[in-house]
Amino acid sequence: MRSLPTPHRAPSPNDIFTDYVSPLLSLSDRRAIISFEQWSSELDPYFEVTKIAEASFGEVYRLTVKSAMPNSPSESVLKIMAMRSPPDAPLPSNRDEGKRTRRKADAVQEKKREKAAREEKDQWKSYVDQIQSEVQLLQNLNPIPGFTNFRELTVLKGRPSLSFSNAWRTWNRSRPRSKKSVFPDPSKKTSYDDTQLWAVVEMQDAGTDCERLMERGGISTIWEVWDVFWGVCLSVAKAEEGCRFEHRDLHLENVCIRSSQSIDDISSPVVKNPLKRKLGFTSLETTVIDYTLSRADIINTAEPHIRRPGSSSSLSSRCSSLSRSSSDEESFPGPSVAYFDLNKDVSIFSADASEEYQYEIYRYMRSIAFYDDPTVQVEDPLSNDKNDIEELEEYSFETPRCSPRKNPRKIPRKTSEGRGGSEPPKDIWKQFHPKTNLVWIHFILYKLLQHINDNLPSAIDTVRLIKNVNIDASSASVASLVHKKAVKLERILQRVANRIEPCVLGKPECLGSVGELVVLAIQKGWVDMGDVVGSG
Repeated sequence: MRSLPTPHRAPSPNDIFTDYVSPLLSLSDRRAIISFEQWSSELDPYFEVTKIAEASFGEVYRLTVKSAMPNSPSESVLKIMAMRSPPDAPLPSNRDEGKRTRRKADAVQEKKREKAAREEKDQWKSYVDQIQSEVQLLQNLNPIPGFTNFRELTVLKGRPSLSFSNAWRTWNRSRPRSKKSVFPDPSKKTSYDDTQLWAVVEMQDAGTDCERLMERGGISTIWEVWDVFWGVCLSVAKAEEGCRFEHRDLHLENVCIRSSQSIDDISSPVVKNPLKRKLGFTSLETTVIDYTLSRADIINTAEPHIRRPGSSSSLSSRCSSLSRSSSDEESFPGPSVAYFDLNKDVSIFSADASEEYQYEIYRYMRSIAFYDDPTVQVEDPLSNDKNDIEELEEYSFETPRCSPRKNPRKIPRKTSEGRGGSEPPKDIWKQFHPKTNLVWIHFILYKLLQHINDNLPSAIDTVRLIKNVNIDASSASVASLVHKKAVKLERILQRVANRIEPCVLGKPECLGSVGELVVLAIQKGWVDMGDVVGSG
């Protein structure tokens, strides 16, 4: 008599969660899921937790040392992202199945309700492959100056701890009514399940973002604008060359500022040697952050734990008492390209640009990806309104004078096979479109110049201009030369602004990348080769 096949053992919940996040565990030093409470308890004796910002798909916290640890940095920034539930994760009713005595029909309906509720909660959470892509980008960009210094990835499970819940509530109470958190209160049981998975990305603190710094009155002179603008350009240009990088979300909150001189106030830095320099008038240093939507070739796939020379190890790993064996040093090659497929979330292209010019940049970017031309109007797949174009032409927001959206050209979209159609080309966001970096650089420069509109060198007197300049104020001739130098910087930036207007970027012989802009700056003598090499 033939025996029946042995049934396969049903996977345990722990197996389900571990398998689900295995692509992230392969990039983590710990290689295991840690409970949120345990991980937090390792940090609490040594660090104070403060929430400082919210990113596209996560919250940003700062760890500040309160009890010194050997060879440990004083501060780190944590980006904490809630992950979507594993498709086969047990529902609450499944876990209590032994206790239920209700009818089968009721049980089916209950599972349907629970599944729908889970899917609704998961809508704003991150996919594992999205986080994997971002971490690989962080690792790949780590050696390039001007990008985030990545330290560690940790995978957690459970509800947020008390210290993080308190940090969330303190931050939220400080916000105006219109800018409260978009994330649920972690102290409420209904916000997160006890099986919630988290990815924690630890990075070096890059300083204060441009948006907040400008709100506090910073970046208020041509010297600061010059250093910040070219600092971002040099970093992006090197990343374009090194790994075909596109940021795709380079607004002011994703550019952080810190001072290379600890005694300098970043809100009002002192300008030194303005007549002898072409760059670095101030102590301000820029760091490009948040690569959630970014794209890059993964070059160092055999070295998943790349660190900058001299960088400190992670705070969280120093708090851990976990032992690691030599097998933890295995290499886990990643995909050849890390990117976020924006075709899966086209709502980003539909925001109202009359509220913020930034939202128009996403549409410029999409037009470049589809046609290499920001002036081409791409049909919005979320709208069937025939008056879309007419409404677009009536936007009343203050844009650069050459905005192509005032008279957009509408061309039938092409599919990846080259035929006309309404579907976007497949893998279009996997491809390299460096001109998208230029429209973001255009946006940054536009915002910076708009911010100092009342303090442009051509519009103020010499006494006001040299207020923060370290020169002999009694020398009228030197002060006059400094004023002329400042006016020259203003005019150069206006020329650059004209070269990177979106309508100009659709013309033949236009700039094709930020790298080409930097080459132009060297050729024109706006910056020296030493400035470019020195920043590396």
